[in-house]
Amino acid sequence: MSRLVFGLLALVLGVGVLAVLLFVALPLAGIIVSAAVGGVILALAGVVMMIPFLLLAATVLLFMSRPGSRRHASFRSTPFGR
Repeated sequence: MSRLVFGLLALVLGVGVLAVLLFVALPLAGIIVSAAVGGVILALAGVVMMIPFLLLAATVLLFMSRPGSRRHASFRSTPFGR
């Protein structure tokens, strides 16, 4: 009789552990993994969206750093402070 009770108890506990694993642990792991993958995708999208801005900033800096684009104080059209 005690073997039967122990067997039924083990069966109920086994089904309970399996249910917790299937309906709690695996969906929770899926949510965590999908959030991580989504975060990586969003980070990559942010980097890709920054490329035009970086190209524009590099172009502006390139043109501003040319020697011909600088005006020295001796070549000002109006004197400073007058």
